[in-house]
Amino acid sequence: MRRTTYPLGIAVLLALLALSGVAQSAMWTGVELGGNFWTAKIKVNGGDAGTPPTDPAVIGGAIIGYDFVNSGFGAYAWPDWMKYFSVATDITYNKLAIHSSFFIPSSSRFNGYAVTWSFLFMGHYGFLPDSEVPSGRINPYIGVGPAIVFSGGDFTQPVRRVNNRVNSRGSVSSTNVALVVEPGIRFMALKNVSIDTALRWRYCAPSWADGVTIKADPLNQFSLLLRANYHF
Repeated sequence: MRRTTYPLGIAVLLALLALSGVAQSAMWTGVELGGNFWTAKIKVNGGDAGTPPTDPAVIGGAIIGYDFVNSGFGAYAWPDWMKYFSVATDITYNKLAIHSSFFIPSSSRFNGYAVTWSFLFMGHYGFLPDSEVPSGRINPYIGVGPAIVFSGGDFTQPVRRVNNRVNSRGSVSSTNVALVVEPGIRFMALKNVSIDTALRWRYCAPSWADGVTIKADPLNQFSLLLRANYHF
């Protein structure tokens, strides 16, 4: 059954992508993948602990958006000027780890993550229109909006007990509001398939506590994203 279902699913997906679609269609959805780079000014128990070196991580997620146009799934008779605007929401995941021992007491470490639910209001303008894509093949855009960041992880702190060093472990979490800004360029590969290249900046100030309170104030995350979208 599995051997039959997998090729059938691929065939259905290819058939959907081959459909004529509608240029400038209202609804679209996509998947995204890229690299995440971050910097943070760390405070430990309220004291300034400096800015640690950080490692990049993979970021991935899914997005759904709506263009204010009058064709395609979910379309409406919007005023013509609204075709330059869109709204979108996405959920992304990336690792967020702190391992440097010089700024966290007792050689502690934090192996964390960030799940971000973003809401974007987007403005865009199309270039190189043709008969298949009258809105333009190349669409520079910028999106801005709020986000909710769910971050957490495992906090490990060595503790000396009776001349033996053991690890004190605990799970911590935090929920914070963030600001998201994303400039990018959308390329219409087909009338119903687009590719986005984007640079996303996220700003928030989370804190995690388990015996020791670590606060990242501010936490700046920069993500290079590649996104593939299907327009209904």
